[in-house]
Amino acid sequence: MKPNIFFTADHHFGHENIIKFSERPFESLEHMNEELIKRWNDKIGKDDTVYHLGDVSLGKPDFTKEVLDRLNGSIHLIKGNHEGAALAYPKRFASIRDYHELRIDEPENSNGKQKIILFH
Repeated sequence: MKPNIFFTADHHFGHENIIKFSERPFESLEHMNEELIKRWNDKIGKDDTVYHLGDVSLGKPDFTKEVLDRLNGSIHLIKGNHEGAALAYPKRFASIRDYHELRIDEPENSNGKQKIILFH
């Protein structure tokens, strides 16, 4: 089976106030963290590629490392404005960039490719 490519952003692991700021449907910070990890791993396989477009975690570096170690896939980080903890564990990421231009196969386009510009 061919690996998939996924795009996501703004998980805000470890950020309790994001629950009320964004009206997320979680009972607690622990519930949110565990549910987001579960949903990620239910969808993303070990060989899949993920482009995370910023704001992975607002937790402390040790907490963020534990979360990142539980997530499936090869993760490319496009830096957001809250990456201090994630950047403390750079080896978890296949790449870390401020901005990235990606070209993927798209048979319907005249040149067979689709250009996607990634940034937070």
